[in-house]
Amino acid sequence: MRKIGFRLSIIVAAMAMVSCGNKTTSEFPGYEKVEDGLYVKYFAQNAAGRKVTSGDILTMSMQYGTEDSTLFDTGSNGQPVQLRADSGKYTGDILEAFMNMNMGDSAALIVNADSFFMKTAGMPSSPDFIDSAAMLYFNIGLTSVQSMEEVQAEADAKNADAEANEMVILKQYLADNNITTEPTASGLIFISKKEGTGKQAVAGKKVKVNYEGMFLDGTYFDTSVEDAAKANGIYNPQRPYGPFDFDLGAGQVIKGWDEGIALLKEGGKARFIIPSSIAYGAAPRPGAPFSTLIFDVELIEVMD
Repeated sequence: MRKIGFRLSIIVAAMAMVSCGNKTTSEFPGYEKVEDGLYVKYFAQNAAGRKVTSGDILTMSMQYGTEDSTLFDTGSNGQPVQLRADSGKYTGDILEAFMNMNMGDSAALIVNADSFFMKTAGMPSSPDFIDSAAMLYFNIGLTSVQSMEEVQAEADAKNADAEANEMVILKQYLADNNITTEPTASGLIFISKKEGTGKQAVAGKKVKVNYEGMFLDGTYFDTSVEDAAKANGIYNPQRPYGPFDFDLGAGQVIKGWDEGIALLKEGGKARFIIPSSIAYGAAPRPGAPFSTLIFDVELIEVMD
């Protein structure tokens, strides 16, 4: 589920705004004064639409900027804004305007910059280049009103579909590559490449490994091996390369790694095929949510 980052996204873009000068109520023709420092003008009102109540999750298109310059537009980036409806914490809080809307409404909002930065955003002061009487301008279209439970149910359904699709893709990958190794109870597919002869990796010990990580299509996304990074177009001169060490079984790595490394002895090499359920799940890290990952791993050392 996408994180609800309305306040942060607005704050970042609005930092680039210049002062709009002093404004008075009479200088906003066509706008209704909701409260001091907050004005609204409706373009469309959907009386039959679902009414916003406190705690609802609102999805909306949004454009904002100065009177003559657009700084952000969801129509350009393709990502709607989501926020949690709130009754407002102070006079002129922009969130108060949303409490008077229904799904399907569209409106223009004008808000006091000082109040927005210092109260809504929680900054200690407005940026130096913003006059204390400056106003910020927003155009919004309210496309969805949902309870948190509805949002979660929708996300769960999408996640279930994505996870099921991941298994279809993985099954086809295994068939295409003639891989018949049975997965462990967790879903890890452990393919030994070289038997180790040194100490067994056990939970509670620090281990040192080299690894190469890739997606099912063979695209590399990370490696501790410099030559592999260069060969696969992911070399980063700013990062150090060399064996990676961590405490086995302490949750410092994904579950598939903790399980797979514990099956190796020093000097051993293996390929781990790790479904997202024991990797990063719904998180897009690395790649898309519900991505099966492949790691070629060599256990260099089990440290005492």
